[in-house]
Amino acid sequence: MGVLTKEQVIEMIKRQKGLSEDEIEERIAEIAEREGISEHAAAVMLAEELGVNLEGKEELLHIADLVPGMTGVNVVARIMRKYPPREYQRRDGSTGRVANLIIYDGTGRTRLVLWDNLVGKYYEELKPGDVIKIIDPTVREGRNGIELHANFRTRIIPNPEDPRVEEIPPLEEIRSYNYQRRKIGELMGGEKFVEVRGTIARLYRVTAYDACPQCRRKVDYDPATETWICPEHGEVKPVTMVIIDFGLDDSTGYIRTTLFGDDAADLLGREPEEIAEKLKELVEGGLTLREAGRKLAEEEYYYLLGKEIIVRGNVVDDKFLGLILKAFGWDEVDPKREIARVRAELKKAIAELEGGE
Repeated sequence: MGVLTKEQVIEMIKRQKGLSEDEIEERIAEIAEREGISEHAAAVMLAEELGVNLEGKEELLHIADLVPGMTGVNVVARIMRKYPPREYQRRDGSTGRVANLIIYDGTGRTRLVLWDNLVGKYYEELKPGDVIKIIDPTVREGRNGIELHANFRTRIIPNPEDPRVEEIPPLEEIRSYNYQRRKIGELMGGEKFVEVRGTIARLYRVTAYDACPQCRRKVDYDPATETWICPEHGEVKPVTMVIIDFGLDDSTGYIRTTLFGDDAADLLGREPEEIAEKLKELVEGGLTLREAGRKLAEEEYYYLLGKEIIVRGNVVDDKFLGLILKAFGWDEVDPKREIARVRAELKKAIAELEGGE
């Protein structure tokens, strides 16, 4: 199919969505003024926002279908988590901004990366729980699998009209799956799939190592063959794995917490490679790796002290360190979700009291 004219696009919108021509023209004019684009481009954008198929039969892709290098794709997903934007240095020395969002559909989850002006355009209006349609992102191989990178061609449409929306589980179901909220003071060791809300009260260390991309175990470099070797998977291309150890306090108790991988890097607000480079500089300056990890935590990431978060994981009883929460992930505290949780607990308590009477 060749390039459609504005009139052809309007006709397809009328036919597929049942809107009047006056209403379509009005919305096209609004988009053109808002985006600073031609009315032809605005008509195409309106069609995308309404889920109008301009290309004939559209392939309804899901996250599990994506392969690095694919072009012209579109995916419908729900936002699970968004991390604060952070600055980075471009090659020319200027400063840019990047923000990561974790999104999921019925087949899996992935990372959506917003760069520079797209951070300002989309980040604030998007929130966890929103369903979005991502049109024409770059599909890349990331540290933990497929990633979607929004570029100048990418469009993000909130609340799209798309049949895939109905397939996506609600956020509450994903977040609460198999996890039980506990107070730190109640933990004894051995608890599985617990969720703890607390404040970061101490930073023990921040460290990084070269890991196998499949099993996340530490890999060794073989200078004879100039390759990295995993004990389980053989020759691999390593990824940088970050670890942060911190103390979490919720007023009922205190527990040492360990967070790994991308979740650790996202909590720190830095790329794993940047963290590894800082550790290397400290070690080359004469510190041991343990000393470097402690110094890095205390001097570079002190701003995390006092931050309240929700952490999910398993509790183990270490004979040397005591109770440790081995975390699988973390979230910002969502006031609305916390209020809903308290209401549900009160409702349950009242029902039990009334039943007892």
